[in-house]
Amino acid sequence: MQIQAEIRKLKELKATNTYLRLGTDVTDLEKSIQTVGLIAPLVISTDNVILAGARRFQALLNLGFTEAPVVVIDKGELEKELISIDENLVRKDLSKIEVEGHLRRAKEIYQSLNPIEENSYIENNVQDNDEENEIKKKKVTLPAEKFLNIVSAKTGLSPKQIHEAINRDEQASKDVKEARQKGELSISQTNEIVKLNKEDQKKSLHHVKSLPVREIKNFVKMAKSNGVEAAMRDTPKLPHAREFGEIEMTLKKLHKQLKQLEIEGITIEHFPNSTQIIFNNIIKFSNNEFEQNAPYSTQLDEEMNDTYQ
Repeated sequence: MQIQAEIRKLKELKATNTYLRLGTDVTDLEKSIQTVGLIAPLVISTDNVILAGARRFQALLNLGFTEAPVVVIDKGELEKELISIDENLVRKDLSKIEVEGHLRRAKEIYQSLNPIEENSYIENNVQDNDEENEIKKKKVTLPAEKFLNIVSAKTGLSPKQIHEAINRDEQASKDVKEARQKGELSISQTNEIVKLNKEDQKKSLHHVKSLPVREIKNFVKMAKSNGVEAAMRDTPKLPHAREFGEIEMTLKKLHKQLKQLEIEGITIEHFPNSTQIIFNNIIKFSNNEFEQNAPYSTQLDEEMNDTYQ
């Protein structure tokens, strides 16, 4: 059933919703409204609170409009909050941390509104006469498939990405989130760190945030087996460990691309001299430096030497 829009005076509308993002640059939106008009109406509650369309509302005010088409939603508090979250999720200027927080809250609301779908049960496969073992276990699932598909269609993220984003927001400690906001942790590093409890995350953050992902994986395994203190003792913090990891990843990509070119009959000798010099310097550096930092080296440089020298 299509909901009909109605006209309301802008001065009657309330921009009090905490999810609204006011004060942003709406210049392009103003130009669009002046050219083609307002395409999507504002979404408001029965008490005139704006649920979605804060930027449209601001642009209309800036242009001197006094009224606008609105769609009135008569729903409960959770449904209204979910509408506001949906509006924010399709925005391009949200930080990754904000997106993850919105996804987590959307999941919580969805579970509250669909408790039967989320709390399904499965029975063990047992013999009919084995009554003592015939028990029910709560099904362990990702967020509901329907929820993942809806959010995926709106955001362009894959269901797996959405699940991981929710998990990061649920499991990450305050310190880890702050480190991410400062650019001190990547998403891949965070995915490993959050496998520790929040107290252990806090204890080990300074130690692990400069480590490449695979070293953090090893650290987490040791911390779970022997404790964080022992893991820190057994995982030395080498200088520039993160930089070495990033360089190694770049070399792996380069190696893969050169392998693909080799299939087409193109080798390093076909490149300009300047490129060959840079490539040879990289090989020399990897031989000298990566072998001296064994935890961060692979057989990559040997493979590249065997193939291209």
